[in-house]
Amino acid sequence: MKKTLALLALLVCQIINCQTFSTNLTPVGWEHNILFNSVTRYTVTQEGPTINLAGLFDGSMNPYYMAGVTPATPKVILIEGLSGYHTQAGAWVGWTTRYLPASRFKIEGYDTYNGVNVWRVIADYSDVDYGNYNFSVKIPVGGVYSKLKFTFYNGQGGNVGLSELFFIHPEATIPYSGLLTQSATNWQNNGTNLFYNLGNVGIGINAPQNKLDVNGTVHAREVKVDVTGWPDYVFKNNYNLPTLEEVEKHITEKGHLENIPSEEEAIKNGISLGEMNAKLLQKIEELTLYMIDVNKKINVLQDNNDRLIEENKMLVKKIESLEKK
Repeated sequence: MKKTLALLALLVCQIINCQTFSTNLTPVGWEHNILFNSVTRYTVTQEGPTINLAGLFDGSMNPYYMAGVTPATPKVILIEGLSGYHTQAGAWVGWTTRYLPASRFKIEGYDTYNGVNVWRVIADYSDVDYGNYNFSVKIPVGGVYSKLKFTFYNGQGGNVGLSELFFIHPEATIPYSGLLTQSATNWQNNGTNLFYNLGNVGIGINAPQNKLDVNGTVHAREVKVDVTGWPDYVFKNNYNLPTLEEVEKHITEKGHLENIPSEEEAIKNGISLGEMNAKLLQKIEELTLYMIDVNKKINVLQDNNDRLIEENKMLVKKIESLEKK
C-alpha cells in the first residue's frame, strides 16, 4: 500500500512539473496571437493563387486550399500595419493546416526597430522540403516587426492548404483581443469607457448603414440630440408668417403642413429627431403667433362688445324714460 501511494505521489509530481503555462518565453496557446482578424485590423494583400484571407485569421482552424502553387507562381500573403511593439523576450510566427501542408515556404518580417527598416528572414524552407502539418518558430532577431510576409512555393502536386497564420506576441496584446475586436481602432477601453471608432454597429440588422442601426425598440431614460439650429427666428420681426388662408391652401393641395414630411416620405425615409423636433417647434411657434393674433382680435371684439353693451344699457334707460312721459 505504501509503495502504491509513493508511486502515485511521484506520478502526480511529474505531471505537475511537466505542465507548461503560457509565459513571455513559452506561449502554449494562441491567446496572444496578434493576427486574429487581420483583414479588418491591418492591411492584408495576396499574390498568386487566391485563398480566403479572412478565414486564415479567424481562429476557426477551417482549412482552405490553393491549387497551382509553384516556385514560378508562389503564393504570397503580406500583412502590413502591425502593432509597433518590440518582441522583447520572444515572439513566434507560423502556420497550420489540416491537409496538404506546404513543402517549401519562407517567412519574412520587416523590422523597424531604431530605424533599421529591413526585411529579416524568420524561416526559410525555400530550398529544402518541410514535412509537417504545422510550423512555428521563434523570431531569431528581436525587433519591432510592422510587416510579415508568408511565401509558399510548393505543396503536394502544387496544392497547398492553410488553416491559420499566426504571430504570437505575448507583450503586444491582451488575450484574444483580436478575436473580440475586429479592428485595432474599433472597440477599445479608455478607463471605464468603451468606445468604437471605425465602421457601423448593427443590433438586429446585418448591414448597418449608420453608426448605430437598431431593428427594434430602444428604451432609455433620456435621449440627447445635438442640433445645428433652432427656430426662434419665427419670433423675429422680419419672419414671413404664412396667413391661415395660405396654410389652408397648402393642406388642401398637399395633404400635409408645409416643410413637414408627408406620411409616404416619413414611412420611406424615416425622420431625424433633431430636424423633426425643430420643424415641429417651428409650427408650434407659428401657432403661438396665430393664437396671439387671435387673442388680440378677441380682446378687441370683447372691448367692442362691452362698449356696445354699455351703449345698449344707456339706450334702454332713455327708452324707458321716454315711455314714462
